[in-house]
Amino acid sequence: MGKTIVYLVLFAFLGFGVYYFFVKESDNLYQGKDANFTLKDTSIIGKIFLVDNDGKSILLERDQNNRWTLNKTFPAMPMQIVNILTCMKLQTALKPVSEKDHDRVIKLLAGLSTKVEVYDLKGNKIRSFYVAGQGSNYHGSYMIIENADQPYLVEIPGFDGYLTPRYTTEFNDWRSRTQIELPADSIASVSVQYPQEPSHSFVLNNLKGSAEVIVDASVKTRFPYFIPKRAAAYLDFLKLVNAESYLNELEGLDTLIAKAPLRCQLDITKTNGQTIDMDLYWISIDDAAYHQNQKKELPEDSPGTVDRMYAVNHTTKDTLLVQMRSFEKLLRIGADFYQSTPVQ
Repeated sequence: MGKTIVYLVLFAFLGFGVYYFFVKESDNLYQGKDANFTLKDTSIIGKIFLVDNDGKSILLERDQNNRWTLNKTFPAMPMQIVNILTCMKLQTALKPVSEKDHDRVIKLLAGLSTKVEVYDLKGNKIRSFYVAGQGSNYHGSYMIIENADQPYLVEIPGFDGYLTPRYTTEFNDWRSRTQIELPADSIASVSVQYPQEPSHSFVLNNLKGSAEVIVDASVKTRFPYFIPKRAAAYLDFLKLVNAESYLNELEGLDTLIAKAPLRCQLDITKTNGQTIDMDLYWISIDDAAYHQNQKKELPEDSPGTVDRMYAVNHTTKDTLLVQMRSFEKLLRIGADFYQSTPVQ
């Protein structure tokens, strides 16, 4: 019995030793100042500055309402912010770059990297490092702390991929796609005009505690009874409307828009007097912009139009690709707000 207890104690001691030296110690094996790429508390981050070797830069700043702005002007895309903060929270130095690969990786970091500067809420710099490329089998990315000599292969444990795309300096990767984000009580009126079918056009005026929808006279002749609930539901559609992508830098954009049929003119006036003015255009299936954004060919029996439209936002001076499923709910017709029998 005594020997059994001794063996159990010895086994437990050896087991603890194995855990401590091979597991516990490995958690901190590369956590010195030259391998400290992890920011466990991302709530203290107030600013992130990214700049690549071509001089393209991105400035992300958190305001007092926990919203992030891009380059001091535009709202930043929330999902991209989540991605970069999650990356910083979880990224861990997997191992130092080998002596054999050291010079190659240093040249890579010197020539094709993005510099990342991280500041706290008070404006103090808390981390500065460079990131570039990917490891073997696209696993992990190479990083080096500013002024350090040793680069590391850095990964997110359990994530099969590399981290460089999280630190992109492409402006449109960071800019919010949200085009309309309005609570009902901030909307004064909405005008939806169909140049090719004017009888479908309408103007919704959001009055205090109620709404009215002005339609073509022919509509009220056929459908004389107004449906207030549908007007209220329409205003709810404007709480959040996103575009798919920005097309501002697409070659030949003016030509594409000029030949596209105008589907609708959407004008929103806020209670503060500001406006959102957008024109929506049909896209044909042979449109080069559609193929470029979809990265795929369409079947020969596709209909004459696709499930996307061009949107020209005159307020922000942007041209966008938008999905029907996001905007179709806004493209009601005047008759949708009326019916032929009294409202119950």
